[in-house]
Amino acid sequence: MRHLSVPSAQTQLWLDMCRTHNWSSNEAGVTRLADGRNALPLNDSAPAESDKVWESNPHLEIEIQPKGPTHWLDHVDEELANAHREDWPRSYEIQGDVLIVKIEEVVWDYGELIADAMLTQLPNIRLVCADMGVKGEFRVRELHPLASRDGTVETRTRIRENGYLLWVDPSKVYFSARLSNERTETLASAKHLRRELGRSLVVCDPYAGVGPSMGALLNEPGLLQGYMVGDLNPDAAELLTLNLNSLVSRCKDEAGNSPQAFYPAELHCRDALDWAKNAQNIHQADLLLVNLPHHSIEHIEALLPLLKRNQTTVLRGWAIVERAESHENEAAIHLAISSANGTVEKFSFKEVKGFSTTKSFMCFEAWLNLSA
Repeated sequence: MRHLSVPSAQTQLWLDMCRTHNWSSNEAGVTRLADGRNALPLNDSAPAESDKVWESNPHLEIEIQPKGPTHWLDHVDEELANAHREDWPRSYEIQGDVLIVKIEEVVWDYGELIADAMLTQLPNIRLVCADMGVKGEFRVRELHPLASRDGTVETRTRIRENGYLLWVDPSKVYFSARLSNERTETLASAKHLRRELGRSLVVCDPYAGVGPSMGALLNEPGLLQGYMVGDLNPDAAELLTLNLNSLVSRCKDEAGNSPQAFYPAELHCRDALDWAKNAQNIHQADLLLVNLPHHSIEHIEALLPLLKRNQTTVLRGWAIVERAESHENEAAIHLAISSANGTVEKFSFKEVKGFSTTKSFMCFEAWLNLSA
């Protein structure tokens, strides 16, 4: 295929020019050359190399490799693929090197074939599991291994989010990569609070899971001076411990040095409703995170004693609510704060995403001041 060779610094300029004149070919992409130049694919309507429009930039003939399969279904027999076109999985979730997919009963017998096709298409995946639904006290997913690249079926894996690494295990602990933006916004609120207070913060995260919010906060130099975190799920607490050890070891202060020891530095594996019963936890936190969506709002009253008094603090949480009851839930949050002798400085209650036809997944954030 004919290509236009241009200096790499001028690649975008020539790409725009070729596209404007409909001279670009869609059959190939830009090819990097060894001499600091790039080759742009041209179609048959592009002028000859001798045309002055090319400003003496040479044309090259480059053999283009045919495009490979772009979807896992391309690795399934065409007749079979067409026979169940409406039944094959349309989406999947990836955590680290583990792929999780829901398979309809009508194609369940093809589960291993589906998994093998996915492993072929996605070289970074080690294990493909079928999602059998949630189970147990902690509402974690039951996963059925379908195929493994190396024979291992361990579901513990490591993911990268916003520049930091976390151990996760989708068969034992809930984790949602889709809430990454929420953790970014938590970081933004924490940085704003640090500016308001003029010092580092103590964060309290009683429903921390494996610690994704802590990853965002600890990755910011000098943001935290201490933390109280935990989870009632022992498997989550185990992974949270691993992740905190790793995150803390990589922490830097604002000068780029290893910070002084965090204080407090507590990790609990017990019911968050009991935390305020321990005197050492009272009035410790500047920032309180409440991420137990089905119960967050009803838990606020028991958690507010963990916040410091006579200063600005932030309560940030997530809740699943009936859309028709949004105002009632907002009022319940305000009532919990006022019952704790608190005043609300500013408040937001916004939808993050739909949860069902009648329910929404909401984020609430209250900047408040609790009197002693």
